[in-house]
Amino acid sequence: MRYILAAALLAATAAAGAQEPDGGKPAFSARSPVPAYFAPERNLNRYYLYADGGFHADWYVGYNNCWVIKLPPVATGGYAKAYIGAKLGRAKIKSWPNSWDTDPIPGKIYMALNQAPTFNSDHTYFLAEAADLPREPLPNDSLDGVDSARWLWAEVPLSRVSSEKDNYLALWASSRYFISASSSPILAAAMSQGGGEDVWLNRSIKGNAPSGDGVLETPISGIKPAMAVKLVPLNQYKVLIKGFSAELTEDEIGVSFTAIGEDIRAAWLEVSYDKFDWQRVTRYFFRAPYFWTFGRGAISKDMFYLRAAAVDSLENIGYSSEITVPPQSVKQAPAPASEQNENEDEQ
Repeated sequence: MRYILAAALLAATAAAGAQEPDGGKPAFSARSPVPAYFAPERNLNRYYLYADGGFHADWYVGYNNCWVIKLPPVATGGYAKAYIGAKLGRAKIKSWPNSWDTDPIPGKIYMALNQAPTFNSDHTYFLAEAADLPREPLPNDSLDGVDSARWLWAEVPLSRVSSEKDNYLALWASSRYFISASSSPILAAAMSQGGGEDVWLNRSIKGNAPSGDGVLETPISGIKPAMAVKLVPLNQYKVLIKGFSAELTEDEIGVSFTAIGEDIRAAWLEVSYDKFDWQRVTRYFFRAPYFWTFGRGAISKDMFYLRAAAVDSLENIGYSSEITVPPQSVKQAPAPASEQNENEDEQ
């Protein structure tokens, strides 16, 4: 009985604190150093449909397929950063469902945020490359990069999330290849738990966000797409990279490291030629242990710098110290047999 009373008291305290006080002071949830999520389905673990395998129901992110949801006003008081995101998976390779070409089908995925169901370039944010998403499994072969669907996030100005008006989110792709579920990434979904879904599908786009009349083209009922707003408070959490090492051979560079932090959600490798401009050169690693192998000339035959990075659920990023990769040695071609014979005769 005392456990029930304690739980009830805790719930009552949290409910009272969750209401935003007068004067715009931080809400209860904002004072806790954890991100807050706002989605059509409050329990994000229920977004297991379609994007993890099995029946996909044609829930693809496409050049001709834009998903739109409406979220109620979001209290932003006490938060420092805002992100919009979606849970995506099952990206296709070029020869899918066969294995003779395992390069991913390229394509960029975008999201938009506005307080009205119309979107333009000012409301649009790049979300992810299809190559960074978990791969669709092959029916009769093994494939590197297969994993469960993952949440991807794009930062937006905190002022773009309204605490007074509804917030509309849109999700689509700009690639002309993404016109069916057999070539496109799949969006996760959850069964509706009752109430209005406020979900629509627009099939009239051509690689751009929908705007003007008719954006809310086809209402969807019974299913909710995995699209959300994430708010992050100021926090002191750090992400540390430990044990970063690279083993060089004539043919390969083998890299390994460990990421330490709260709720590490992704890691990757970056290269630079001047220690100032860094660029990511691997897909995201969504789970430990973190290993990667490059072909010796895959990045550059000249000298470059290599480092590891990781990000947690609060979007804190940590970096390792850089490793200097020396230029690739040039193998001297053996002399032709005739020249070897001549040299032997001279000796």
